[in-house]
Amino acid sequence: MARHFHIDDDEIIQYLNADDSGDETILVLDTEDQEFLEGDADEIGTDVIIEPPVNDKNSGSDNASAVTSPEPAVPGPSGHRPKRMRSAVETMPDTNNSSPSSATGAAPEERPPITFTWRKSYRPFLFRDDKKPQAYGQVNMDKISDSETLDAMPAPLHIFQAAVQFDKLVEEILVPESIRYMQQKGNTFSIEPAEMKAFIGMNLVMSYHVLPSLRSYWSTQPDMAVPYIAQVMPLQRFEAVRAALHFIDNNGWHDPDDRAWKVRPLIVHFNAAFQDILSISEEQSIDEHMIKFKGHNIMRQYVKGKPIKWGFKMWCRYDAHTGYLYQFEPYLGKKAQHVEHNLGESVILHLTESLPRTGCQVFFDNFFNSPNLQYILAEKDIRACGTVRANRRNMPNCLPIDKNMKRGDISAASSRGIACVKWKDSRSVVMLSNFISPIPTITVKRRVAGSANKVDVRCPLVIQKYNQHMGGVDLMAQTKVTYEVDRKARIKYYLRIFFDLVDISVNNAYIIYLKINEIYHFHDTPMKRIEFRAALARSLISDFSCRQRSIPTNIQTQRRSQMATNPRKPEHTMKKTEKRKRCYYCAQKKIENRTDNVCIVCDVHLCYTSDRNCFVDFHNK
Repeated sequence: MARHFHIDDDEIIQYLNADDSGDETILVLDTEDQEFLEGDADEIGTDVIIEPPVNDKNSGSDNASAVTSPEPAVPGPSGHRPKRMRSAVETMPDTNNSSPSSATGAAPEERPPITFTWRKSYRPFLFRDDKKPQAYGQVNMDKISDSETLDAMPAPLHIFQAAVQFDKLVEEILVPESIRYMQQKGNTFSIEPAEMKAFIGMNLVMSYHVLPSLRSYWSTQPDMAVPYIAQVMPLQRFEAVRAALHFIDNNGWHDPDDRAWKVRPLIVHFNAAFQDILSISEEQSIDEHMIKFKGHNIMRQYVKGKPIKWGFKMWCRYDAHTGYLYQFEPYLGKKAQHVEHNLGESVILHLTESLPRTGCQVFFDNFFNSPNLQYILAEKDIRACGTVRANRRNMPNCLPIDKNMKRGDISAASSRGIACVKWKDSRSVVMLSNFISPIPTITVKRRVAGSANKVDVRCPLVIQKYNQHMGGVDLMAQTKVTYEVDRKARIKYYLRIFFDLVDISVNNAYIIYLKINEIYHFHDTPMKRIEFRAALARSLISDFSCRQRSIPTNIQTQRRSQMATNPRKPEHTMKKTEKRKRCYYCAQKKIENRTDNVCIVCDVHLCYTSDRNCFVDFHNK
């Protein structure tokens, strides 16, 4: 923070000439003051603002800049504005300060202002990678096996338990908190870890053995029943466990600003487990992930143009090649009526807190990217690349407009080691990167409009790098949506989040399985995802069963058989009315049909014709 005091020109000359230097009571000078007074006296005005020096590791480049205090300079006694002390590089005011993030709830880091002077020359940023891991994307074998090497491929359940720390999740969160929740409601409820694991295994079976409704798995119809599910526990017990499922003490303390406090223990647990079993990968991507939910909740978002338009938004960091989820954080929603500023920047900084000086490369889209973010990540020794919106603050104004460019044209600018590249394809694309040079180019094939012929088009290398490494979130979404626990939970929103995390955990465990098999080659042909999920579900259920009575051998009961052969005749009577109204039974099927027949007992209009006998059908249902 700048220090402001008044000093006259005569006093400056006096101190520069070392007059009265032996009298230390006049003015006590520290190191910064001494450096200032040794400068050029001609550059100093009546009012002086002395600022702390800035250590810029790229201060030797022509595009580096010192930072200035955000506080405005105070005019001097003579009315003119004081001159500000500068470093060897130029300074300009900042227009993009950090703001609190509603994604993390943390207070923003106060940063000095940053400005950019864009030039056509490029000087790369110098990174330090002293925390670089020995190998990227390696499985922590200590979590899989006690020995250094594996003699056989671990079972899917063993990999899943290591990848998710599943025993800890069940014994420390799911079981005790579910029992506590039902006791707080005044209900008697008890459950053992084996039953909770069987419950989760049943949900995994339902993810690939899909039926119209939950009750269909316990149906008495031969073409609908699933005895494997029904013999584990009755439907009433399954619904009781699902209703009791909870993750935190409702009466305990929680952050009042945390809208996701009901699932906060899950978020902490899964984030720690996902990052503990697999070391960081070299290329990672950050994007949003939607959890389907159409109920009422303040965190619910609507995202136009997405496959899942309504639901909870989660910010996620993935491995760019496998789709492995390392870290996630739910978006808590806007906390004020005004527009949120720098939300994308705060999300990236939160999700990359563990990546400085590791040599990782992070890719994200134009929702997050900005020159300010690129420079902050570069200072943290994090390589970053992504598309950017052309109207973001501090963007260069020297790039040509779209109508003046043709396909294959490239324009670039650089500042502070950050490269900005604009390339015209069918549309223009603008990229920002703090580690990829804007100079290298490649050749891509593009189809000529109105013809099947293809031509070679020059393309910046940064575009190719971005397209190669930005697909982590899409890869995870594609594999997850194939088999997922998709049960409606309109009231208890946290169940939607929990089962979505279970699906992601299974996908992460499968990726761990593939990496182990890639190292040891236990299986010539790896298991498919459905085979891995099915084997995991069967292992979770194992031989558990809490059913006290056996499943009926005669699925179609005698009463239903009699009703099918001899339908019961209605005991109600029908009469004609003067006013015709819509048939009650047809209206339930969304069929428009009016009639003057009404049931005296039920007082509803029902069709009674040769083609449609709603009177009989309504009373036989």
